[in-house]
Amino acid sequence: MASRYSPEDNQPIVDLTNDVASESPLPKNKRMKLSSMIAIAILLTGAGLVLSATWIGVLLIFNPEQVGWLNNFLPKWAQLPLSYSGNPQTLQQIKDSISNQQQIAGDTIALDAAENSFLQPVLRQRPNCQSNCQEVVELRVYKLEDLQYKTQPERFYRLTDNLSIAGTEESFALAPLVDTASENQDVSNSLPLTEIKPLEGETSTPGFWIYLRGERQQGTHAIAYGQVIYYNPDRANLQHMVSWTSPNGQLPKWQQVTGDSAKELVIDQTVGLEPQLQVYQIKAIRLYLKPIQLEAINLQPAAIKDKAFQDALIVARSGLWTPALEKLKLVKKQRRGNLPATAQAQLDLIRLHSQLTKTQADKTWASPSQQVLADLIDGRWEKALQVLQESPQNAQEIATLLKADKGRLWKRVIAALKANPNQPEIQTWGALILAVQQGEEQANAWLQQQPTMKTATLNNIQSLLKQLNPKVVTTQTSP
Repeated sequence: MASRYSPEDNQPIVDLTNDVASESPLPKNKRMKLSSMIAIAILLTGAGLVLSATWIGVLLIFNPEQVGWLNNFLPKWAQLPLSYSGNPQTLQQIKDSISNQQQIAGDTIALDAAENSFLQPVLRQRPNCQSNCQEVVELRVYKLEDLQYKTQPERFYRLTDNLSIAGTEESFALAPLVDTASENQDVSNSLPLTEIKPLEGETSTPGFWIYLRGERQQGTHAIAYGQVIYYNPDRANLQHMVSWTSPNGQLPKWQQVTGDSAKELVIDQTVGLEPQLQVYQIKAIRLYLKPIQLEAINLQPAAIKDKAFQDALIVARSGLWTPALEKLKLVKKQRRGNLPATAQAQLDLIRLHSQLTKTQADKTWASPSQQVLADLIDGRWEKALQVLQESPQNAQEIATLLKADKGRLWKRVIAALKANPNQPEIQTWGALILAVQQGEEQANAWLQQQPTMKTATLNNIQSLLKQLNPKVVTTQTSP
């Protein structure tokens, strides 16, 4: 241990450097490497901080609005005077300013209970318009100014954020309609958003949810479409979350779909008796200005590498929701009720669809063709066949139903036969669909390709074909 004397008090100063170095368990070369790594890490961290500070400085000079979020961390006396916010204004001054810009101030929406902040929609008049002629083009957030204006008798507000609103593409609004989606793939017309309201229902996420909405009539469908916007009170900003469309005019709604306490956003895209529901979960992400996002529950790819689970999802994607749910329940039981959260979400999405198809199939329909359709959609092949056999006077109505199908029923037949290749009821419906749509020759050729075909099934098919199309002379197909 070395020592030296202090020039001030002539006291020895103990130098432990050599002792510590000698007592270190690391060899000299490793200590040097470790020191080098620490030095590099410090340099990289410092360089990152310098670059970040430089970038923020550039934004402060050329585009200070982009760093307005810094005000959330600065005391009021040190907050940035953002140019876009302008001078604080009263509510009447805000509306007058919008009118002076040849635009229309919509009804304000309070963003907190004390009404210290509010949402101001900005509208414009659509030219050559007959109804719903005012469309939303911008959303602005104003917050109460409580500095030098707090002694004024009127309340003054400062603009804290704004969001430009574009219309919805017509092709997107029409997409769920099978008959028109292929015909409108190249349509690029922009449809206006004419309504803005709070999205009803409570979520576990703090903040304020609103929806924008427009309407479009397409044949017998009164389509509703729009956007979902989220206001984050911690960041004082607006965030576009998702665009939506509903062929039956339903608004997005919060609904508890999965097992946890948080509700999901459900968008109903059902067409006729074909259920189609989009379900979005609120997910946290590591972005300051966008801490959350809406993430859709998808059935592809499968959440777990289990063949039975994957096969069940294939059945579900064909539209056979109830048979798929039964398969998934068996998989979950074999796993002692333990499924990853993503796999459970896929199961819950299928359960939600199955509830609709089961309700429709359990209902007694006045029209035999509608009863057959509801049964086929739910995978009740034998029951649907029984309806056809017991109502020969309605055979033409059922034939029209099968002929009008755009592939949804056929997709179910193929998926069901893949799971149960020897089920005669499914084979029968496959042959009937082909015969009505492509002719009896195609139906017979398809039947010959089936792995097993009983003579009784063939005879029954030929009898049913005569009912569906009595003008066609059927030919016997050998099993």
